[in-house]
Amino acid sequence: MAGHDREQLGYAYSDPINHATRIPVFVSFVAVLLGSYDLLRGFMHTVMLKYSATNIAVIDLSTSTASDQLRLLGAFGISNLETGVVLILVGLYARGLALAMLGVIPAVYCIGYFAIHANIDSYAPSKANWGGVPPLMAYLGFCLATFIAGVIVTRRRSTRTATSVA
Repeated sequence: MAGHDREQLGYAYSDPINHATRIPVFVSFVAVLLGSYDLLRGFMHTVMLKYSATNIAVIDLSTSTASDQLRLLGAFGISNLETGVVLILVGLYARGLALAMLGVIPAVYCIGYFAIHANIDSYAPSKANWGGVPPLMAYLGFCLATFIAGVIVTRRRSTRTATSVA
């Protein structure tokens, strides 16, 4: 494909993912910011796993299931690292996808919350402190608020563009 113009390859170039003129820049800024925070969360859940488990989540690691608990917390950290990289990349290169991800992330967490609770209700309640929950709620709030604001601004700009063209 090197040296070929997109029109020569049989399709006209358009950038449906970015819509740079319509989707506000703050969407990219927040996506990169939250992606950086996700990298920190991933670091804490993987590299600093034992510290995070004992000092933030306050999980009792003296039980026979300690390695299972650490493995699950570490797996969550891996997904944080992935999400962090994705948010940074889409924030920098694909603003439309960044906007979509900022809406998808809280929706997925909501589904996960109810699915987890549906599966653990028959067990004894957790004695862990789960100190990472308040920052997670703020993170999800930023995602949702940015998604809603981004959709509103984008629709207003699209409406203005459509009326000025007509």
